[in-house]
Amino acid sequence: MRLAAIDLGSNSFRLEIARVEKEVIISEGSWKETVRLAGGIDAEGNLTEAAQARALIALARIAEKIVNFPRSHVRAVGTQTLRSAKNSKEFIEKAEKVLGCRIEILRGKEEARLVFEGCSFALPASSKKRLIIDIGGASTECVIGHNREVLEGESFHVGCVNTSVRFFKGGDISPLTMLKAQLAAEAEFDSSYAKFLRCGWEETYGSSGTASAVSVILHDEGWTDGTITAQALEKLKEKIVDLGNTSKFNFMGMKDDRREVLAGGVAVLSAVFNKFKIKSMKPAGGALRYGILYDMIGRKLKEDPRDSSIESLAERMHVDKEQANRVAKIAVELFKKLDPTASSEDIKELEWAAKLHEIGLSLSRSDYHKHSEYLIRNSDISGFSRSEQEHLAQIVLAHRGNIKKVAPLLNNRSATEKIFSLRLATILCHAKYDIELPSIQLIGMPGGFTMSIPKGWLQEHPLTAFMLGQEKDIWGRVGFKFDIYSR
Repeated sequence: MRLAAIDLGSNSFRLEIARVEKEVIISEGSWKETVRLAGGIDAEGNLTEAAQARALIALARIAEKIVNFPRSHVRAVGTQTLRSAKNSKEFIEKAEKVLGCRIEILRGKEEARLVFEGCSFALPASSKKRLIIDIGGASTECVIGHNREVLEGESFHVGCVNTSVRFFKGGDISPLTMLKAQLAAEAEFDSSYAKFLRCGWEETYGSSGTASAVSVILHDEGWTDGTITAQALEKLKEKIVDLGNTSKFNFMGMKDDRREVLAGGVAVLSAVFNKFKIKSMKPAGGALRYGILYDMIGRKLKEDPRDSSIESLAERMHVDKEQANRVAKIAVELFKKLDPTASSEDIKELEWAAKLHEIGLSLSRSDYHKHSEYLIRNSDISGFSRSEQEHLAQIVLAHRGNIKKVAPLLNNRSATEKIFSLRLATILCHAKYDIELPSIQLIGMPGGFTMSIPKGWLQEHPLTAFMLGQEKDIWGRVGFKFDIYSR
């Protein structure tokens, strides 16, 4: 099985192609495009036309490398700049057309989890708790884990590109601007660094561009063996300030595409060392794109981390597990009648929606479906991208009440069938006890559904029959026919 992971980062776009052999990833090649997306944000918070043009050209080249991959074997993700840009949605629509696949926007904590997963497979096995720092173009991910389990993780909105753009305009560097850059970065960590200190760790690693570049410079300058120490980092920072401008950087081992953002990266790294009281840090391979690959393997091998995340959220919200499983079972049965060729991913999404449809009851019985939607949309659910969570939240919102509130979703046939199946399942299971369902025939067609059910069963269940009649009217209000025949 060959997989492709695409990381649309704030500094560069990266493609990693790998094959999977006995659950082990073997890299077949990588591709990097320096885009500086974080440097292309205007005063209104929008991606500039120039930045978008650079990005689309880079994506066109990447698209050529994945043209023969099944789309289910490709995963493309966006990070901080695409999380925050006001016109991100418009850009992503253009980018998806060029790339030829869907682009997911990762939440900050999910990005941190994937960074740790990518590094944990690349690093030697250890029983020690590890702190991994990933300084990207517009964000820094800090995550503590043990073996492959994340104990604490956070994404902070400061990186090498946005720091360089903000404090080192024209490449000029002074003692004052370097100090301001470091203090501003430290301020970003103020809200959460204490919980990392409480959690504690025994080893520290730096992944991705900045840590890798600094490690190489320290080694090639003869200052360390490649380990980033507080003393050597201070020495590098002083030399950067003495040189005064990025054009004068002539460090051994430094790649040209790192020149413009090195000062910003060093300022952020210095802030991390100071705030987290780090004495030394070793470089780590892996990084986000490898985390994406290993996450894809888990999904392919039915070890999907999203499954355990759903179970965990349901448990925390004290969901009635028996009812959730009852609804999930029937919803999936109905959905398969409508779409016998439904993908495993579509079936999973419907199961997750059924298992979480009542989590809003933990807040209030009144309009609980709206509370369920809010909790799903805004919780940090490991394994899910932002778009996946939002889509799941919309399906749950639509499981009862007026369907007009999710009208745009009804343009998608699969989403409509999931909503219909979930609504029908909650009606059939409304009494919250196991019942013997009759033989139900269900057909989906453009613009509606047809259901055939034994007349005797409906007569024995008058409330269910009444609710099905109401359901027919509800679908009619959004332009869908729901014909019910008794036989």
